[in-house]
Amino acid sequence: MQNKITKTIAVMAVAMSVACSSIDCPLNNRTYMSMKLTGNKAVLEDTLTIAAERTPDNPDEDTVLINRQTGLDSLTIPMSYSRTEDVYFLTLVQKDTRLKTVDTVWISKQNEQHFESIDCAPAVFHTIEGVRFTQHAIEDIKINNNKVTYNDPKAHLLIYIKNSDN
Repeated sequence: MQNKITKTIAVMAVAMSVACSSIDCPLNNRTYMSMKLTGNKAVLEDTLTIAAERTPDNPDEDTVLINRQTGLDSLTIPMSYSRTEDVYFLTLVQKDTRLKTVDTVWISKQNEQHFESIDCAPAVFHTIEGVRFTQHAIEDIKINNNKVTYNDPKAHLLIYIKNSDN
């Protein structure tokens, strides 16, 4: 009888250890797109402000994501969950001349629901399909890594800023 109870306890212990799993949910389930400055201006001495368009119906209503930063070589900004195109306004104020330029960047993307576990908060990953932009201060933008997930070691976009004398 004792042997039967010991076997039953052992089987239950194994079953419980297999049934219980440890889910490592990410602490931050928000996906951020990263941009790296490259070319002649790999570090931005000018002042940069980035705002995102909140609604296409009211483009005058926007949200400031980065406010008057200097000395940047890279940055990260959030992407929308459901829009197929995000619109960002990059305002540069030149250090020496105080000349202000505003560029608009349109990023078209696919939104992909990401599921890890019922215990984890929902997340949305993105696939960048294309980038359009005005060219007042921006010379070029290239897609470097089109998959936007939790933790991407490679910058998603490479941004080339024009020289001040251009």
